[in-house]
Amino acid sequence: MKTEILNHAKKCGENECCGFVIDNKIYMPCNNISPTPTETFEISPEDWITAEQQGAITAVVHSHPDGLPILSEADQIFQQQTALDWWLVCNNKIHKFRYIKPLLGREFEHGKTDCLTMVRDAYMLVGIDLPDYEREDDWWHNGQNLYLDLLPKNGFEQVEPESLQEGDIIIVCLGSSTPNHAAIYIGNQQILHHCPNRLSKRDAYGGFWLDYTHSIWRHKKWQKSAFMAILNNMAIDLI
Repeated sequence: MKTEILNHAKKCGENECCGFVIDNKIYMPCNNISPTPTETFEISPEDWITAEQQGAITAVVHSHPDGLPILSEADQIFQQQTALDWWLVCNNKIHKFRYIKPLLGREFEHGKTDCLTMVRDAYMLVGIDLPDYEREDDWWHNGQNLYLDLLPKNGFEQVEPESLQEGDIIIVCLGSSTPNHAAIYIGNQQILHHCPNRLSKRDAYGGFWLDYTHSIWRHKKWQKSAFMAILNNMAIDLI
């Protein structure tokens, strides 16, 4: 299936290719009926019907022939409408983006949609897959130190506060002497995070959050250009 997808993208040249993954094992190529195929893609209703008749659509595939290997704002808006994984062909590679709810405005549920989920989902958008972990609520009062244990194991290294940049993970002591809360720095003295009993949101990085910052971490594979994927997702909240 991988070879079929890459060959289809090559065949389409400067135009964006498009198609479906069916039952996680079959690739169904489609015609791009967009009036501007070098910039966008559109799959016909007839192709949607044909795909659904063949099995369960498990991913939408398209390409960025001369673009970045991240989902654009329009891509992420349409992904929300399909509620499917999206695969993106770029630079002769397939980049897979699982379906997630928008980063802003999420309901909090520990272990499912919490501050660690926020970090995992945001980093998935930039092409860095982080593992999920079983975690009980109040782990920071039960002798565990999950963030400090797991960050170095997953490609992060601590950096000095003076070098803070977009995409860095800020670890905060929230009602505990143990660092137990993670936020993503999004520039302009703002953070993106998800606190208990609140919707996920932007906040000013000052006052409490700055005063109770424990440490700042940066992934070794972080690419500044990929940060646009997180901004694209946050723009969904404005539509």
